[in-house]
Amino acid sequence: MGNITEDYKRLGYFSEDVAADSRRKEFDIKNHSVIRTGIQPDFLFIGDSITHFWELNAYFNVPGQFIVNRGIGGDNTTYLNKRFEVDALQLKPKYCIMGIGINDTMDLEGDYWKLIPPLPLHDVLQRAQQNVLKIIQKAKETSTTLIIASLLPIHMPISMHEADRKHFVCKFNQWLAETTRKENLIFVNYYLATTYPGTNKLLDNITYDGLHPNARGYEIMSEVLRSTLQSKNIII
Repeated sequence: MGNITEDYKRLGYFSEDVAADSRRKEFDIKNHSVIRTGIQPDFLFIGDSITHFWELNAYFNVPGQFIVNRGIGGDNTTYLNKRFEVDALQLKPKYCIMGIGINDTMDLEGDYWKLIPPLPLHDVLQRAQQNVLKIIQKAKETSTTLIIASLLPIHMPISMHEADRKHFVCKFNQWLAETTRKENLIFVNYYLATTYPGTNKLLDNITYDGLHPNARGYEIMSEVLRSTLQSKNIII
């Protein structure tokens, strides 16, 4: 790889089989390139598949802005916390937009084939909250401004625990809103714009599968993000 600057840190793989490893080599190489060229990202998006699949340049194209995507399909709060420094903070972005948490709800399902029972909602919620608090603290120790996005509504009737997962989404979003107020951070409320007014029902025709946004879904998210940041005099 040649000479590597002292600032460059390689995360390495986790000892478990986790989604966060699926793009490790790719991100190590890309991170090294960003650090070596000394280009500071204007915006860095980080999160799970909803971030991973977001074709950011199709929605955000302010001339001269450098936008980086560090989403990983299947990622959760535990492993995003573990990789946050290497995939976000070491690149020194001006703003980091984080959307994470929906995959934590997989533990509400358990695993029939591995004989793993579902975890209680309270335990899963508390763990996710603790991980986000750790991420917030890490960001506060740097010059990067952390921007936290809500989870999206879901419609997954095939799930045995859809009601629990929906409850998690609502409770976690409420907690995120309260926490960002306390921490003086920006909260981006995608949930409000992707549900029918006064309900928790997902808007029709904005996802592929009741979870992942389609082009219209990403269009709504982009509009919400742009207007939220504009209200804080941040242009994307």
